[in-house]
Amino acid sequence: MTILTVLLAGVVRAESPIIITGPEQKQLDPSLPDGGLPWYPGVQNIQIFRASRGAPELTDGKGWTYNHHLDLGVWRGRMYCAWNQCERDEDTWPSREVYSTSTDGFHWSDPKELFPMGTSAAQRMYFFHAPNDRMLALACARDARTHERFASSIVVREIRADHTLGPVMKVVVPHGRDAGPLVAGKGDDLELIRAIEQLLANKPFLEQADYGALLGERKMKWHDLSTWPATEPSRADFPHRFGKAMCFYHRKDGALVAVMKWGWVLVSKDEGETWSSPVRPPTLVAGMGKIWGQLTNTGLYVLAYNPQLENRWPLVMVTGDDGITFGQMRVIEPELPPMRYEGRYKVPGPQYMRGVSEWSSDGSFKDSATWIAYSMSKEDIWISRVWVNPYLEGSTSFRGVWWNTYSPKWAPVTVDEKDQSVVLEDRDPFDYARATKFIDPSSHIAITFDLTIDETDGSPFFVDLLGPKQSRLARIAIDPKNRVRGKALSVKVEADGITTACSATLDSQMLRVPNLAEREHIIGVSLQTGERLAKIDPQQDRPIPLAKYRVEHFAVSNVSP
Repeated sequence: MTILTVLLAGVVRAESPIIITGPEQKQLDPSLPDGGLPWYPGVQNIQIFRASRGAPELTDGKGWTYNHHLDLGVWRGRMYCAWNQCERDEDTWPSREVYSTSTDGFHWSDPKELFPMGTSAAQRMYFFHAPNDRMLALACARDARTHERFASSIVVREIRADHTLGPVMKVVVPHGRDAGPLVAGKGDDLELIRAIEQLLANKPFLEQADYGALLGERKMKWHDLSTWPATEPSRADFPHRFGKAMCFYHRKDGALVAVMKWGWVLVSKDEGETWSSPVRPPTLVAGMGKIWGQLTNTGLYVLAYNPQLENRWPLVMVTGDDGITFGQMRVIEPELPPMRYEGRYKVPGPQYMRGVSEWSSDGSFKDSATWIAYSMSKEDIWISRVWVNPYLEGSTSFRGVWWNTYSPKWAPVTVDEKDQSVVLEDRDPFDYARATKFIDPSSHIAITFDLTIDETDGSPFFVDLLGPKQSRLARIAIDPKNRVRGKALSVKVEADGITTACSATLDSQMLRVPNLAEREHIIGVSLQTGERLAKIDPQQDRPIPLAKYRVEHFAVSNVSP
């Protein structure tokens, strides 16, 4: 411990288990959807599930609008995402657990019930890959008191190698400290029973349930405030719901780290048998929106969370190489679409993020990126694909190569990895498709690309020039009316950040465009299909006529002033 640490703390305490470095936290602007923070380059945001009362046949067959409490798993080459669904309000009957799967992370199946409705209730974790290579799906058993905090039993079923689901088994979790693992019910598959026993013996995994409820007397002692030393400074913060939404990762030195809501952090050096005193590291600013930490398949550590105490936006990621010190805070989900439906405890923003934990994967989903799933405003389910490694290594070669995409279910964005061409489609009445490319900051630029209008609903196609904090310096609107379908149109935009002059041509014809809003460097270009409606009528929440645009041969170059 350094003398400075002692002086700052006022008492002799251990070094902070997590340290966030960099100036970004102080630069955050809570009035902006992305906080005015730099975006992580090349992130692809994909909507897994879109709620709709107006078109239930295209969503879940029911039109339920509360979707939350999610988890990710990997099994036999597929990614699994499971979540809790309620008709309108959080933790209110009718309710069920559903799941969707994907072989590439971009295209997801329609949701199916993970357990028969009425047998299960929401839980923090839904997938467990047992050491004997059996994959289990689990949830709280729907007993008299169905909240996870009061759970005394779970429901379990196997996910077979062919991705079908096995019979549902109800398992009574052993709560006594000396009790051995128990499985309620009988079965002939001894390896399946063994997998369930391995699940019940895994304390860190079960500790993820709120307040350690599934562990009973075996849970960490810190759930009981009476076990805290009277002089422990963190004791005063205990009412901030200690013990909710824990996640775990093994840091570089082998210690097990627990991170939870409100930024509580603990460390165990004996695989969860005992834990260090809970602390809230001063540089880890987080509220009720949850924190996710993991070691990625590239060997780097990430934390994903909302860096505000109240608002659940933006969704940021910090990275590090030892599981202790993290930095380079970047936004991975900069959008903040409006909530379309009201409901109890629903709040705006990307929240309750989870990645693929070391206990929920067989390692068969091969990708060089990191995947983080979350619920948007407890309404829709999203996932982000983040290219962690190249950016962290300090490479600048990504500039002008990768697109950041915002791809709703009814407004998908497709990027061709070979030539970086982009297709933007849009049938969503309340959202848009968006693709953004960042460039080296420049005062004088020329942008050229070919735009093909395959289909249109009459809404304009926007080209936005971005300045500091991703602010819009200029918007060029391209009217698709009276344009030949399927014909490539040559687009050229020139801008001068010193004089604020801006011009644009479409097939050599001048377009009416504004000057730049201010004298600034241009840092990026955004392509967008239409705008969000100022007023939302949920009764009109159905797909609209298709707009489809193809962007090819996109290039940005510096020009002489």
